[in-house]
Amino acid sequence: MKSVGRASRILTVIAAVAATIGIPASPSTAFPALPTSQEPTAYLVADAGTGAVLAAKNEHVAMLPASTIKILTALAVLERLPIATDVPVSALAAAQPAMKISMTEGSVWPLDQALHSMLIVSANDAAYALAERASGSIDKFAVDAQATAISLGMKDTTFKDPAGLDDRQSFGGGSRTSAYDLAVAARNALAVPEISTVVSKLRYEFTDPNGVGRELLNHNKGFLSAYPGATGMKTGFTQAAGRTLITTATRNGRTLIAVVMGTWDDSGWASFLLDQGFATANPATGTRLPDVKISTADSRLGALSGLPAAFGITAPVQPARTVRVTPTTLAKANRSETSRSNNRSTSVAKNSAAAKSVATQPSENAGGRINIRNIFLIVLVVLIALFFMRRRAVKKQRARRLARQRALALARRRRMIDVVEKPDVTSTMRALPTSDRHPATSRRSTGKDRQRSTAGR
Repeated sequence: MKSVGRASRILTVIAAVAATIGIPASPSTAFPALPTSQEPTAYLVADAGTGAVLAAKNEHVAMLPASTIKILTALAVLERLPIATDVPVSALAAAQPAMKISMTEGSVWPLDQALHSMLIVSANDAAYALAERASGSIDKFAVDAQATAISLGMKDTTFKDPAGLDDRQSFGGGSRTSAYDLAVAARNALAVPEISTVVSKLRYEFTDPNGVGRELLNHNKGFLSAYPGATGMKTGFTQAAGRTLITTATRNGRTLIAVVMGTWDDSGWASFLLDQGFATANPATGTRLPDVKISTADSRLGALSGLPAAFGITAPVQPARTVRVTPTTLAKANRSETSRSNNRSTSVAKNSAAAKSVATQPSENAGGRINIRNIFLIVLVVLIALFFMRRRAVKKQRARRLARQRALALARRRRMIDVVEKPDVTSTMRALPTSDRHPATSRRSTGKDRQRSTAGR
């Protein structure tokens, strides 16, 4: 008995020491405890690699998403614009309510800075500016983003406002989506480095187009800094929607997605769902998220740039950036141009033949470039023209043949000629008898008359 009591005391001391130094429990041996806070109205946790849904509640109920819809906004923008694009700020974008980055009307932002502002501090003005740049207007972007949602396999989304606003100032009264659809958007966003890298940052510093230094602190910093293996993704809050949250985390090479909607304890429940997911093996059967289908403008340009030049594909042309011209920059540009001119003259003097061959390349590319596509179009046009010319000739030949047949039929009815049909219109003509009687009848009658005349004589 004494030994048993001594052993129990030793185990108690070990447990106390472990609790003091903070040894974490193994996920495989300790299942997470259910939070005592407000349960979310809807949630979903899924494996990002396989798409398997591990736990869910009301996952297909369309709800107000608040700023979590900006993940879909980012996907729709990058599907249509390269990351090197410039984004002008309209009066509508600059007038959006906080949270905002205070973009000024008429300024031109790099898309990368606007994207960081929208995803890290949930800037509504940046969301509107990006949407207008991608589609030309907010109402057109709503149609385009809805098309993107459908192409990704989202089932419950009605996209309206690119910033997630849902008050009187929002476009169309705000968007509606489900926990399932937000998980689909998050899974595709993880496959886009321009998004997954941004949402994982705790802090981002840059100088805006007006020369103002900015330091952005991620609204999701509580989850990113506290949860082991956290990698993103997006917070959201409005009075009507409450708190919404999309989170992602990676442990031992396995990445999970958790979506929480309709609870004030969004981080607590997201952490619980992720813990529960990491403690659960992937099921062999059950609901799965659609495969990743996003195709960004940069990925498509990268694929096209690798094609042979014979197909008429050249390296993608990056959009020009707005540059402020000052006396200093102008002088630097002149000096740089003078230096390049001197170097070019020296190079031409050393190797004139090579310079001539290089000089001919732009003229070949600048003119009507001959490639397989152009040759195919030319051949197609020629074949179509030949087809119609042949069809016209056949019609004319048929009309001539029908005219001959009608003329011959008329002649037969009048008993004017023997039935003779010549194959060509150039056949020789013969004189027709003046009598309307058949020639054979005429010959017979002539013989009888001759006999009668002889007999009379």
